Amino acid sequence: MNFDIGKKIRLLRLSKGMTQEQLAEKLCVTAQLVSKWENCVTAPDISLLPQISMELGVTIDELFSMTDEAKLKRIENLIGSSSENTVISEKDFESYRTFLTEHKDDPALKGRILTALAGLYNQQAISYRMTAARYAQEGIEFDPDEKMNHRQLNLAWNGADRDWYASNHSELISYYMDFVEKHPDNLHALQQLLDNLIADGRAEDGEYILAKLKSTDDSCRPMMYEAKLHYLRGEAALAEQTLNRMTERFADDWLAWSYKGDVYACVAEYDKASECWLHSHELQPMPRLIDDLLDLAHVALIQKRYGKAAEYYERTLAVLREDHSVTEGDMVEEFRLLAEKYSCM
Repeated sequence: MNFDIGKKIRLLRLSKGMTQEQLAEKLCVTAQLVSKWENCVTAPDISLLPQISMELGVTIDELFSMTDEAKLKRIENLIGSSSENTVISEKDFESYRTFLTEHKDDPALKGRILTALAGLYNQQAISYRMTAARYAQEGIEFDPDEKMNHRQLNLAWNGADRDWYASNHSELISYYMDFVEKHPDNLHALQQLLDNLIADGRAEDGEYILAKLKSTDDSCRPMMYEAKLHYLRGEAALAEQTLNRMTERFADDWLAWSYKGDVYACVAEYDKASECWLHSHELQPMPRLIDDLLDLAHVALIQKRYGKAAEYYERTLAVLREDHSVTEGDMVEEFRLLAEKYSCM
């Protein structure tokens, strides 16, 4: 740990007019230990950092006097490792937001800063939606006949809506239609556009964008979208043929098998989907991703095979541990609780 933290603790303590004894009392440690920190003899235990930062009125980042690069990396890591259940405190959110907005015009960091700002707000929005879902569920249990309780739960979980106006993606589609005219070779934009066109049932527009994708992408993706468009038009046999051709051509590509599973799952062919995801996971190089295992767990839950779902959550934990050295955090705790829950059902 950086021993400069002791100097920072001393400056902050003095700025608040606090003695070593007063700070020690608040932290339930001895004044002698605080003195050792401030004289750089030793550093505070990492478990004390949240309370130290709270008593001194700063964030943990500010305690360490982190460089801009280190602060940005910390925020990126937080967003990248977050799960739906991750809650960023209002204080930390405001600290991160302030840092990012103050530095978003730095040419060396701007791209990463803008991505981090979008991720930060999205993570907080997800957290709020999960909270909204809990309250909506309580409301439904209390008053099942109140329409707005059901409406709020649907909104929180991003559910389907019978109202076409409320559920279509025309605004996002319009943005990407304009974008790909200016950037016709941008694969990310073409894929996002196709996903939303297919979700809205716009097969003709989808064919137009698929032609653009085929001209720039020689991977398995165009064939996956071709199969989805066949299903959209009710051409199940042609969709099946396209999927089979895709995995014949890209037999050793784990992504082709994962995509094939995704397409089958979208038409509720869950057994076929599961076979594809299992094969995809076997083909993946190290370090493996956990997406296929989570897909398998979700399908097992849909099919009420709870023991199998628990098995897939356990395998997910094993991949995080063995391939990524991740053994703690919100994501690990979430999967551990799910494994325990479904192993008892």
